[in-house]
Amino acid sequence: MTGYTVFVSYVLIPTGNTGGGGYKQPIHCNYVKKIAIKESNPDTVEINLVFSDIEDFKFLSEDNIAAGSGYSMNEIHGLVQIVDNSAFSSLDDVKPDSTAWKDYNMTNQITSGYVGALTPTNLTQQVFKIPLYEYDDFLNYNLSYLDYPLSNQEDELSFGDITYFFGNLTTKIKADVYTTNISVELPLNEFNSSTNSTWNGNEKVYISEIGIYDSNNNLVGIGKLNHPVPKDPTISRTIIFAIDF
Repeated sequence: MTGYTVFVSYVLIPTGNTGGGGYKQPIHCNYVKKIAIKESNPDTVEINLVFSDIEDFKFLSEDNIAAGSGYSMNEIHGLVQIVDNSAFSSLDDVKPDSTAWKDYNMTNQITSGYVGALTPTNLTQQVFKIPLYEYDDFLNYNLSYLDYPLSNQEDELSFGDITYFFGNLTTKIKADVYTTNISVELPLNEFNSSTNSTWNGNEKVYISEIGIYDSNNNLVGIGKLNHPVPKDPTISRTIIFAIDF
């Protein structure tokens, strides 16, 4: 397969030079754009990165973190990787190398509204250009800033480990429950006596649970009633045995 494929994403970076200083470096965006380059030499190509929806940055402070809510970031960097297609049979097969990403600082391309802290407005009003002809001069991108503990640092939290969350959390949980209802008929002249040794033969029988048997007379389910139900020859009843899945 001929040509090249370019993979593009981005990362927001705090430098601590605004009132919202103190934020740690977040991980890069996990959405990666895949672009096919037909030119035989991708070093002559310039690609554009555009954010069209301001809601993509709805938690980024519009002013300064000291003046309101949200988080504050100072720089935006493009993450780029050029892959030679010759090792692949189709475009769908082309994959980036996790160790070969390049880092390109695009912050200085913001032409208006930038005073040291990024805002949703100036990020979505700018067309960011990534000059692939400078690709060899881009910095190598790595995840060392995440500061994961080493294998011998057992007391340090790693990605996915448990930590305390201080604050309030609201959740919405939805589950579909499927129920099978089995009707158990209790005719007038049946189920009016008991083998319980405390039954004197004259009092009403009270039904407290129902058993379900298979065709081989094996007990496969027991349903217990919330309250015992009286039964005698003057009463016929139907009890619904419900099984939830």
